[in-house]
Amino acid sequence: MRVDEGSLIGALPPDVARAVGAASRLARRRGGRLWVVGGAIRDHVAGIPLRDADLATDLDAASLAVEVAGRLDAVASGWPRFGTASIALGEHRVDIATLRTERYLRPGALPVVHFDATIEQDLARRDFSVNAIALELGGRVEAVDPFAGLDDLRARRLRVLHPRSFRDDATRLWRGARYAARLDLHPDAETARLIEAGGAWLRSISGERIWAEFERTAAERRPGRVLARLDAWGVLRSTHPALRYGPAARRGLARRRSPLDAARLLAVMLAGEAGRAGAYERLNAPTEARRAVEDATRLLDAPPEAARDIEALHALESTGAAGREAARMLAPETQRPLQAALRRWERTRPHLDAAALVRVGVAPGPALGVWLRRLRAERYLGNLSSASEARRLIRRERAALEAATPPRGTTR
Repeated sequence: MRVDEGSLIGALPPDVARAVGAASRLARRRGGRLWVVGGAIRDHVAGIPLRDADLATDLDAASLAVEVAGRLDAVASGWPRFGTASIALGEHRVDIATLRTERYLRPGALPVVHFDATIEQDLARRDFSVNAIALELGGRVEAVDPFAGLDDLRARRLRVLHPRSFRDDATRLWRGARYAARLDLHPDAETARLIEAGGAWLRSISGERIWAEFERTAAERRPGRVLARLDAWGVLRSTHPALRYGPAARRGLARRRSPLDAARLLAVMLAGEAGRAGAYERLNAPTEARRAVEDATRLLDAPPEAARDIEALHALESTGAAGREAARMLAPETQRPLQAALRRWERTRPHLDAAALVRVGVAPGPALGVWLRRLRAERYLGNLSSASEARRLIRRERAALEAATPPRGTTR
């Protein structure tokens, strides 16, 4: 399986291709070398459209990124401790890293980085063979593929690079599921064994890092396929027992061909789950994601008669778009009519506003709010169809109230 520089660069988005070309020219001018590494090669060989590019260099990544960004009127960020930098290009980006080796002092810790590595040593620190591939820009034609990652791609095989991989960084379990789903890869026997044992190391990973992996999962074109692998591998329950990919979620995501935002995906997974509060904490889930889960839970718990129950509709009016979509995905048969009624309720306005009520004779104060709510409900239920009918209702009820009220100074 051959990787060609021209076709690889041509497959990149135009802004990314320009940045990669500029980085290649600058690296040569400085007397250095530059490689495209990992994901861009992997996805290009697999025929998947490319979005971003990862580059490795024997130069200082931060200074190279700053100069490239300056030529493209883009923004560069750098992390000198890790020898990495990133160039933001609108919806895309280019990451540049100085060749390095890594050492993990304890499970789940950020690595200690050592520079002055070869490209082969740099590839050896990576997670799976299909990501340990490099192509030098302006250099030799053949890809650098010391772990036969191209052969694994051809064989649709997911193979971890070394037995301590998940112990060092258990987020690789989440990444491996994304690669497996996207590329239709299957773990070889040793990788499957390490995956089964690797869930134990997830407890060493912070909630922030797990949430970042969850967001990347939601951004996949087929997030359901990723969740199916995470569930089958035991990664979800090892992350938190309430995280599951149940039958309703499977049905809801089965035909999904586009990404979800993370809040919606979390709501699909956790709506109605008894242990969801603990899962929020484990994932360090942001407020909007927690709200989406709770909103979806409220919608799913609504009784069948809620579409005609004004109090129920009023209570559900505060639910947001993310929770509503998740609830529709989980229970379309019941949620479509309920949410149609909810949208109609939200569009319903009383025929008379507060000023019109005062003109009819309603005294300013709490009575205005009572009548506005009453008129809105009567219009929704079809009992009022015009402003004149609303005025007649008010006058009739006020007259009845006055007739029932004895004059002052009299007793009954």
